[in-house]
Amino acid sequence: MNCKKPGLSEILRSRYEKFNECYKAAYTGSRYEERDEYRLVIESVKELSLKPGSDKPQTYALIAYMLLKTARLRAIINNVAKMPDLKNQNRLLWDKGLTKDGLDYLSKSAGGNKVSEYHLRAGICACHALAKDYQSTDWMQILSLYDQYLEINDSFEIALERAHIISQFKGPKAGIEALLKIDPKNNLEGSKVLNANLAELYIKQNQYNQAIDSLSKSHEFSETKKEKTLYLNKIEFCKQRLLLSKKYQEVLSF
Repeated sequence: MNCKKPGLSEILRSRYEKFNECYKAAYTGSRYEERDEYRLVIESVKELSLKPGSDKPQTYALIAYMLLKTARLRAIINNVAKMPDLKNQNRLLWDKGLTKDGLDYLSKSAGGNKVSEYHLRAGICACHALAKDYQSTDWMQILSLYDQYLEINDSFEIALERAHIISQFKGPKAGIEALLKIDPKNNLEGSKVLNANLAELYIKQNQYNQAIDSLSKSHEFSETKKEKTLYLNKIEFCKQRLLLSKKYQEVLSF
């Protein structure tokens, strides 16, 4: 029986998914050996890029993405919450050497006539890497990259990320409008995530009734006790805010 060898696209997809898995394990994993597995993935793609037939723009773009992501890892690990939150990261901890190498590989990836998913991912990372702080991030450029991303990958996850970007620079109201246009395609997990994101933006808008409606749906779609408790606690928070608002209005009416 002949087994067809995987092509470059399949290999890159496998390394991309493995890197993302190992990258997350580097700051959330409990095993010490998990912390360096992402480095092995990067080296494997670098070695792949040296082979004839694999030295393609998309290969260089994937390396650029991995290096630019890795440049931020120390800041995440040193964050008490260990969350990849760009807004609150100490950018002085970003690795300048890895950032330079990532940008070099991104430039090297520009030789083709086709924009891959890895080009767009790396481009988004580059926008963050080139911003001196969170406030000066080129959100318009990032949104443009996400618009291109949706053209080649019209998925729920990418649409959700795009809506999050819109909320970052246009505000919660615009983010809500973008989220409401997303169709989770009858996927319960997608509906749960979508409504949870809506609730967060409704809360920022002090629209607590709408937030309760969204949180109630997320609660309904949840399967674990931990998740259900989380959403119930947020619903209770919204109810308390509504009660405080009502009491405030009563005081003003005297």
